[in-house]
Amino acid sequence: MIWLKNINKVYKNKTGKVQALKNINLHVKAGEIFGIIGYSGAGKSTLIRCINLLEKPTSGEVIVNGKNLTHLSSRDLRKSREKIGMIFQNFNLMKNRTVFENVAYPLKGKGFSKKDIQKKVNNLLKLVELSDKIKMYPSQLSGGQKQRVGVARSLANDPEVLLCDEATSALDPQTTQSILKLLKSINDRLKLTIVVITHQMEVVKEICQRVAVIDSGEIVEQGNIIDVFTNPKAPITKKFISSLFHYDKIYDFLRKENSLGKLKQITEGESIVKISFTGQRTAQAFISKVSRKFKVDASILFGNIEIIQNVPIGNLVVELNGTTEGIDSSIRYLEENNIKVEYLDEKKDNVKLKVGNN
Repeated sequence: MIWLKNINKVYKNKTGKVQALKNINLHVKAGEIFGIIGYSGAGKSTLIRCINLLEKPTSGEVIVNGKNLTHLSSRDLRKSREKIGMIFQNFNLMKNRTVFENVAYPLKGKGFSKKDIQKKVNNLLKLVELSDKIKMYPSQLSGGQKQRVGVARSLANDPEVLLCDEATSALDPQTTQSILKLLKSINDRLKLTIVVITHQMEVVKEICQRVAVIDSGEIVEQGNIIDVFTNPKAPITKKFISSLFHYDKIYDFLRKENSLGKLKQITEGESIVKISFTGQRTAQAFISKVSRKFKVDASILFGNIEIIQNVPIGNLVVELNGTTEGIDSSIRYLEENNIKVEYLDEKKDNVKLKVGNN
């Protein structure tokens, strides 16, 4: 559906040139929800605007549904853009027009009768659950309602692609969830290809099937959401995953416990490990098995589980007590069953991560 090939974007300013995008290569499949995540200034908004050529790449090709947009005339590009809807962080609604008028605006001058426009707008507002707000103005709406109007407007021309540029970053968590649920419903019902730009890992986790991570204008990692979440490669991806799974809280917990004297210096026959697991085969059942099999006492100190694409992914911090041989055998057994194990050692006031046997 969408191919970005060797995309570069260079801006010129008084002091020289700034390269916002560097050799971007991406493929978004038809009908999927694809996430692009990065921190502020990473180039993600420039990237999404290159997809519909609101920003023209300095070099490279943008191909959407078989059409190379970078080769089109201005007239043909405007026509192709009608099939690429876009919703924005700040809604971009016309303040002096009603909800109906905002949604109907893209249909202006397209040859539709008033009756056809009325029917189209009514159907779109029903889809986004705003039929009762049809005569209201943007100032009378909540942030979530404004974004729903933005979604309805973006669908007016029956697009094949929907681009979402930080569409939930101005919303509270509860409203964010409702908008994400709406986008997923639209994707399911209309088979619409959706590209989501965000700096929020919660957004990616909630609705995306695949994700690309952008840093300093470069795609540093991309892939299936489960693979990226369970085995991140790039440092920035690991940072995003850490924020989602609250690894900082794990280490703060251990430091606090240590300061209270509840965790003593690790000695022979004792280990504290972080166990990571994926899928219905939870680590807790395996912990019970190794306790019996290798005569190791296991105490769960901390637990965290996230559900991503209906797959549980979690971490447990576990204190193991037993013989050195029993602990080593337990860890090997866990790893043989595709459960990742990392040792946590205390060094003075810090918790230091030590590479395990995996």
